[in-house]
Parts: sequence; C-alpha cells; structure tokens
Amino acid sequence: MKPILIITTLVFSTSIFAKSAPLPNWIDHSREKINQTLFDLPTSLPPTGSFRIPAEYEPIHSVVIAWSAYPDMLDGIVKKVLEETKAEILALHGPETYEDNSRYHSIDCPTDSVWVRDYGPFGFLEKMNSNPSASIIDTVYRHYKYRKDDDAAPRCLGKNQKAPVYSIPLVLDGGNFLIDSKGNFFTTKRLYTWNSDKSVDEVNRLLKAYYNVKTINVLEYAGFPNNPADGTGHIDMFVKLLSDDTVLISQSNEEPFKSNDELAAKFFSTLKAPNGTAYKIIRVKNWLKEKTWYTYTNSLIVNGVVLMPSYEGKDAENEAAKKAYEKGIPGVKVHMINSDESIIAGGSIHCVTQTIPE
Repeated sequence: MKPILIITTLVFSTSIFAKSAPLPNWIDHSREKINQTLFDLPTSLPPTGSFRIPAEYEPIHSVVIAWSAYPDMLDGIVKKVLEETKAEILALHGPETYEDNSRYHSIDCPTDSVWVRDYGPFGFLEKMNSNPSASIIDTVYRHYKYRKDDDAAPRCLGKNQKAPVYSIPLVLDGGNFLIDSKGNFFTTKRLYTWNSDKSVDEVNRLLKAYYNVKTINVLEYAGFPNNPADGTGHIDMFVKLLSDDTVLISQSNEEPFKSNDELAAKFFSTLKAPNGTAYKIIRVKNWLKEKTWYTYTNSLIVNGVVLMPSYEGKDAENEAAKKAYEKGIPGVKVHMINSDESIIAGGSIHCVTQTIPE
C-alpha cells in the first residue's frame, strides 16, 4: 500500500486552549451565528473503480484529532496510540511536536471545534494500478453554516497530505456512520432529517455511489424524531461494532434511552451477520445524569487496542465496560481515558477522533 504523505508545517501557539468554553457537539446559539456566505458547497464526482471504506476494527494507518479542546483527554489518546500501536497521529492545529515522536504530525488546518469524527475526513482505500492508496471523502458537516473551518477540514487535510478528496453533496456526520468489513452500513434516521431536501432513495443512492456501501441499516435514536436526547442522534452514542458479527449496545434505565436501547438490541437480534450467523450482542451500562448521556460505546479501536471512555466515581461501571470490550474482542488491550469534561458537551473518545485506513 502507498501511505499518505506526511507534511508538517504548523508552528504551535501556546494560546491554543486560551479560549472560552469549548464549543459543544450541538450549536451554542449564544456564541455562534450563521455565516451567510457558506451556501456554495463543494461537490465532485464519486470515486470510480474498486474502493471501499474499511471497518474501524481493520488496520488503521492514522488517527486524526483536532487540537482545539480537552487537552488532557487528547494527550491521553495520543499517548496510547503512539505507545500501544504503530499508527500515526495527524493533529489538526496541534502542537508542533509530541515528545519527539516521529509518528506524530501537526497539520496546518484550522478548526472551530474538537469534534473531528463528525466533520473530519472519511478515509477509504482506492485501488490505483493494483496499489491501494488512501483517499478522502468529504461530507457536508451538519454545522457547516456556523463552523466554516470545521467543514473545510477534510479538504485542507487532503491538500496537505496530497490525497484525493471526493466531496459528496450530503450532510453526514462521522458519528452517525458505522460500517463493517463487507460494506454493511449502519446509521440512524437523523441522517434523513439532515437531508430533508432529498428523498430517502436519493440519500441512499449517494451513499452507495460515494461510499460503496452494500446494505443500509437505519435505526431510531433516543428522542426520535425531532429531539435527540443526547444532543446528536448519532449511532456511536449507543452502538459499537466490534467485529463483523459482534456488536456492543448500550443499556439504560432512563427514558427515552431505555426504549431506544432495546429497539437497537431487537434490531440486531433479528439481523444476520455477514457470515450468516446471529450477531453476538453484548450490553454495557450507560446512563443519564443531569441531561448528560454517559456512554461507553463512544470509543476508538486502533489496531487491536480499544481506547474507552471512563468517568470519575464510576469504578465499577468502568471496569464492567472494560470487560465487555474484552469479551467482544478476544485478546484486545483496553485503555481507559477520562471523558468527564467532553461528555457534558455531547461526545467522548470516538467523537474527537477520525481514522485513515492502512
């Protein structure tokens, strides 16, 4: 495989975190205003030939982060990726160096928020002259009218890395995108709400053309249809694919999460895995506290290592979640990273990372 080229250009500013409270996963109308100039969005033709987006549990070349909030959590992610895996770190607007590690790279791309999973690049493998190379799909970020730099980040990264970028005329956050190694795609009905100017058939056609997905599986979300109770309506807040036939699903005692969790479990219990067997369903406790949804499914898998959110004062729950991952992925290494600061803003480990395949 031809790896993407690394170009490091950023000079680190020590004031990078000297802002007011980080922007949440939803719009903060007290601080954010619509940019009236952002309606001419880039589009391009879809990729052609043989290409696919690998599952997160397949080999990863790079982990992308946006160094704009929660430095302790980001530092924990970077540290574990560099220590425990062979993956690279691509830090948008990040410190120039990280402990002199050659696999850490700062990238000169500005961002508005830390939620790079949602606005960041979808990395995929494109076969060119029998040599797979990494390319990027750029979607429309759901907050594109407010967060110009976030929406432009995939194109900026592609230019920096000299990687082809395909811009799709579809609003689709990465937190609402799960896929297995066979091209089976999972999302929630929020996808169609974001793209209400298009028919369901048109949205599905774009998914198949730009992502080469084979099947499209659509779940409800807590607060469906008009009020996502976690602030996002993203599938990664309550479902995690651990392999082609194993899925981790949240389990809660509070509504509307309780009912939605059971709907998700029922959905997978009636669905056949790609190998024709029933899905192995593992449940993990998640909970609602003071309008914040505390989730363990919002984790990152990097080359056999799981980076899992943990929460202060929840030692028993943290340990139970760790065991759930170990049960679902034989031989996996699980590392906990505290997520108390980010979760109240609507996200955790998965929300602040994106991946480029190997």
